[in-house]
Amino acid sequence: MTEGVSTDNVESTIADITHPEIDATLLELGMIDDVRTGGEEVTIDVAIPMAGIPDAIKQLLARRLADALDSMDVELTVQFVLMDEETRENFFEMEEDNWSGLDGEDGPDKPVGEADDSGSGAPF
Repeated sequence: MTEGVSTDNVESTIADITHPEIDATLLELGMIDDVRTGGEEVTIDVAIPMAGIPDAIKQLLARRLADALDSMDVELTVQFVLMDEETRENFFEMEEDNWSGLDGEDGPDKPVGEADDSGSGAPF
């Protein structure tokens, strides 16, 4: 196991991880709220824009983080927290400008923050 992994090393390792439906990194979207390290343990707080984010999306985000840190041989804990209002507003602006969707469609077809009742895609 790696001893004394640094927060800076973790942050640089996860810097290029993208959102599954938005053409932007988690860092650009304000989704990496906090990174804490202690010996061989890493805890990352991932900020989400609303409480109703599907578990499948949260699991995908956690898996992307775990995959990126796999070579560091650390014990990763991913916690989900709610974004503050300013970060949430910035997130929704970036979502509107950079939407790619899991199916590759351009732009969300509903105003930002509205649920998509078509059954496809996530609410963010």
